[in-house]
Amino acid sequence: MAGFRALDTPLTVAVLSLLAERSRHPYDMTATLRERRVDDVVRMRGGSLYDAIARLEKAGLVAPTETGQQGARPERTVYSITPDGERKLRELVEEFLKEPGNEFPRFPAALAHILVLPPPTAAQSLRARAAILAAQTESELAAGRSPLPRAVTLESEYAQCMRECEIRWLYGVAYDIESGALPWPLSALRWHEAHTKEQTL
Repeated sequence: MAGFRALDTPLTVAVLSLLAERSRHPYDMTATLRERRVDDVVRMRGGSLYDAIARLEKAGLVAPTETGQQGARPERTVYSITPDGERKLRELVEEFLKEPGNEFPRFPAALAHILVLPPPTAAQSLRARAAILAAQTESELAAGRSPLPRAVTLESEYAQCMRECEIRWLYGVAYDIESGALPWPLSALRWHEAHTKEQTL
């Protein structure tokens, strides 16, 4: 079913996984995802978590079990995973682990069109990205190891490993561009020169 397949997202996995541990309300889910650094690898913007829960409830994968209010705090609905949700969770985790997905992040898209930049600008941009990633890694190392079990933070370990690999690659490509080991096609250079002239007219 097309609508059911539309739920096959990392955020769905995150929500169902938390509810497979125990029933929770959305605020608890958000706090736990941040504590475990899952928000580093799962897109969570604005009301995306609440929207996801609404879609999962409509699909019968989660269900509200109780609604309560403490003091002046807003009323909170507690959700539980359903048997269909448990099956869906296992299917998605297995699928995501073994099958490379078609993802379209910005960086590979920019790499595909890097020739629109002059070589110095391209190399400088890659070095700037490497510096930002290095700063993120240093910040995490300075914060120390997570007190959580390693099995709960494997996604953060993977992300850090990928960053370190990307940093080495970025500096290598930037060096190759600057040294001329990675030549820029003449057509791309001419396009840039013509475009620059148009902007100065």
